[in-house]
Amino acid sequence: MTDRGADPDRWIVLREGARRRWGGDVRRHHVFAGLADRTEARIVEGGWRPGPLRRAVVGPLGVLPGGLADRLAGLVRRGRVRPKLAASEKLRDALLDAARAVTDPAAVAIYDDPTAQSRALGVALEPGWLDELAQRQHRNAETFRWLVVPTRSFAELAGLDPDRVIVGGNGSDTSRVRPGPWPDAPCVGIVSAAAPGRGLELLIDAVRAARGAIPDLRLRMVLVATGSATEPYLAGLRAAVAADPWVEIAGAAYDDLGPATAPATVLCIPHPPGAYMDVALPVKLFDSLALGRPLVVTPRTETAAIVARHGVGVVAGGDAVDDLASAIVELAGDDPRARRLGARAREVAEREFDWRVVGDRIAIEVLRREGESVP
Repeated sequence: MTDRGADPDRWIVLREGARRRWGGDVRRHHVFAGLADRTEARIVEGGWRPGPLRRAVVGPLGVLPGGLADRLAGLVRRGRVRPKLAASEKLRDALLDAARAVTDPAAVAIYDDPTAQSRALGVALEPGWLDELAQRQHRNAETFRWLVVPTRSFAELAGLDPDRVIVGGNGSDTSRVRPGPWPDAPCVGIVSAAAPGRGLELLIDAVRAARGAIPDLRLRMVLVATGSATEPYLAGLRAAVAADPWVEIAGAAYDDLGPATAPATVLCIPHPPGAYMDVALPVKLFDSLALGRPLVVTPRTETAAIVARHGVGVVAGGDAVDDLASAIVELAGDDPRARRLGARAREVAEREFDWRVVGDRIAIEVLRREGESVP
């Protein structure tokens, strides 16, 4: 391995800046934070346009029009090693062209597949737009040497080159997502985007069924509208449960998830069956662990594996309402066990899935693949 020592021009990390409202933003900020720390990289935050990247590499020349800036950048940097680039998100065409022109694209985080995801969530995207997203993913996968992904099964579904894949996993910012006080009464909670395809209706029906065994069981849904298109869905969901006083739908900012979910004794991830849901590792899984509550999940492959491996909850025996209701009753009806598993969930989140831990693991593997020593 080579060791060039501390050199701020050796690496550039392109990541999310101050906008860290929800899990995707948090991931884009942290996924290569460990790499930036270990390499003393030059960090470009929130610069999802060509200009900030060019300026980070070639200084004032980066303000020139794209083609001219790239030609001058080649002259300025001739004879020098281009800085390696790690991008925490797939880059649009203009930014990708700039990355090729003035950097050595080393690693990119690919945490979603637009085609498979739209099918899984039943979202009818305009075909031209969907094709553009798929092409963007393809171009990024061709440009960068290493592709950081949540799971190996996701990489297979997305058709990514297995020899260039680094399995990064997913995480939570446990300094911001903290448990609220344990409640006095049994309650099922969920933290989710307010959108179709997340199993929210299934969860409502399952809690309704579980109330036959636990009459005072409640449901608290902390839901976030992901855009104007999801507002009608959220309004419809509220109308559907208006006659059920045991259901509460609330919203919360990322930093307020602890107080918002404090009434819950169990947190649920009721994702429906499907190829995409089986390979995904949703951010809500790791935020739920950080909230210090035991989990009840439907039997999606990667999610269920985390819950079973770390002993932090119950995997439903199937995808029917009664399957999920039985798992809820098993855990919500046993408060000492729920408290014990909730404490374990928080400990696992801090030890294994805090973004600082996850990001450091990613950094070590990227540097190993690059043939660089690990500071």
